[in-house]
Amino acid sequence: MLRQIAMFTFVVCVPVMAAAQTAETKPIVKKGSAAVTKPSDGHEMFTSYCAPCHGRTGKGDGPAAKALNPKPADLTQFTKKHGGTAFPIKDFEDKVSGMAMSPAHGNTDMPVWGPILRQLGNDTMRVYNLRTYVETLQQ
Repeated sequence: MLRQIAMFTFVVCVPVMAAAQTAETKPIVKKGSAAVTKPSDGHEMFTSYCAPCHGRTGKGDGPAAKALNPKPADLTQFTKKHGGTAFPIKDFEDKVSGMAMSPAHGNTDMPVWGPILRQLGNDTMRVYNLRTYVETLQQ
């Protein structure tokens, strides 16, 4: 289990589609190393770590989304889905860290970013700046 968690925490979702893909071929997600980003740049972190699945605008339509079940969340609706009055800071941070992920709620390919961000350093600043950027995407 620990080996699976360690291996899973070093991945970023990147879709790999065959050029002549048939209707029966299910898209797959290729996993690779997480890029090093600046802890102060929420947009850069979002683009590197979140956009492959959630899309550049956060609507859940990234290039890897077709291969995922469940589909990535529309992050532009995160506040709205949590009552609509204020950005749900704790829920966002729990999802990023992996605390809100539960095998009982089905399988997910979303990486547990907490360990990755800790390994990159400045994880508190990283989560804060990533959250601050995602807040700007709210509709």
